Amino acid sequence: MLYDDFKPIVDLVLNNWTALQLAVEHGMGAPGGEKTAQLMSVYLARYCVENVVDRDDLKEVIEDLMDEEFETVCHDDSPKEVASLLLLYLGLLKEGRHDELRARIEAMPKCQKWLSQPIHESVPPQCHGNPDDDTTSSSGEEDGPNNHPNGGAATSSNGHQDPEPMDEDEMEPGWTVVRTRRRK
Repeated sequence: MLYDDFKPIVDLVLNNWTALQLAVEHGMGAPGGEKTAQLMSVYLARYCVENVVDRDDLKEVIEDLMDEEFETVCHDDSPKEVASLLLLYLGLLKEGRHDELRARIEAMPKCQKWLSQPIHESVPPQCHGNPDDDTTSSSGEEDGPNNHPNGGAATSSNGHQDPEPMDEDEMEPGWTVVRTRRRK
């Protein structure tokens, strides 16, 4: 059945989606965010398999799920990227282009698979590299020129890029602002 082949792909895509990871990790929405994310994966897989879907429709469904279930609004176009990936992979699956599909999936960033595991064992992954987390880099030795988003050009005298200051007084408690790293 198409659903059985597509569901693990949906899990992989959602496992790598930082907005969903952050929403679950920070307890956005109702309690039980991991279970909600798992149910979201089931719903999206069924929705894509059982309907004729275009990218804009799927993007809207994803945005609605994030808003309604996790009280999260993504301003980074990531729901559009997730929708595009899901439809690309579904199209490859339907066309029987399994080698190309496998190659694309293997090229995805490796991440802990938490959506397809039983709820009591699942732990949201920490692979998005929170710069405030001491576990991402224990010393400056690992900071090579390719590990900085600006290509290694330091913005301060100590050789590390300083994070943009956040004015916490203007933010409501419990909200996390996520910005893209791309600069225009």
